[in-house]
Amino acid sequence: MMSETETVAAMTVLYIDDDEALGVLVRRNLGRLGLTVVNATDGASGLARLDEGGIDAVALDHFLTTETGLDVLHQMTTRPDHPPVVYVTGVGETAVVAEALRRGAVNWITKDISSEFFGRLAEALRDAFRRHRASADHS
Repeated sequence: MMSETETVAAMTVLYIDDDEALGVLVRRNLGRLGLTVVNATDGASGLARLDEGGIDAVALDHFLTTETGLDVLHQMTTRPDHPPVVYVTGVGETAVVAEALRRGAVNWITKDISSEFFGRLAEALRDAFRRHRASADHS
């Protein structure tokens, strides 16, 4: 039987961002931190991958090519048993963050190109998964 730490470390994360190069960096860097990352470049492909199952948490960027992350977040949170969502925004987008949290994101992180971004993202996803699992266990 896996411990809670091993279970959280073995998470599969869906990262939705239209920046394919950043998606590759996220997959590599979070992979080094023990997370498996599946990339999607738009809401439709992200939602389709989510419907396949096996996703423990989602990191969702706000700015997508044909929609905003808020649109995708709404579609995700209407699905039963959806995984927790960490919303990813640029600097200074407090109104967007507030709206994402109101719509069901459980956490948010500011996207930047520093090496700390990947560690912060991994920790935000692990925390979201832990809290989601704890609330499900108490339901």
